[in-house]
Amino acid sequence: MEDDVSIRAASDEDVRKLVDHRDEKHYFLEHLGKGRGILLFAVLGEVLVGHIFLRLEPPEEPELRDGLPGVPLLQHLRVMDEHQRSGIGRRLLSAAEHRLYTLGHRRVALGVHPDNDPAINLYRGLRFSAWRAEHLATFREHVLDDGSTVRVQEPCLVFVKKLDPPNE
Repeated sequence: MEDDVSIRAASDEDVRKLVDHRDEKHYFLEHLGKGRGILLFAVLGEVLVGHIFLRLEPPEEPELRDGLPGVPLLQHLRVMDEHQRSGIGRRLLSAAEHRLYTLGHRRVALGVHPDNDPAINLYRGLRFSAWRAEHLATFREHVLDDGSTVRVQEPCLVFVKKLDPPNE
């Protein structure tokens, strides 16, 4: 099935049409509309099976802005439950790395909740290494039923990777 999945850059219209999760839809539309990054979709036919956001603008957290200047962040990596452990997450990460390398970036960073052992193991297996041992305080935006947003603080471990030239 993984072979039938295509990965492509997503537009605002794609987000409106295919993203059901309210928080993700809000984040993607807010950031795509202002040119803050690139959203990649993994689709099976016309069904969204995963996504990843390549944040190109500086991060909100001063520690990341100062400690990893100019390093893009991979955010909102998600593979829908029924498609997990099928290689789609790895393909999205690989496509993101390829895209960033062709844009001139030589390192990439990402954050993960310290309790998310499966994701941490995936990233380590893909040659990401811990940027620092301490957690970083980050914020996640949640959209409420009335459309307003609240920011919720959560801990994050930051991993970095040196990007290699893509295999053509």
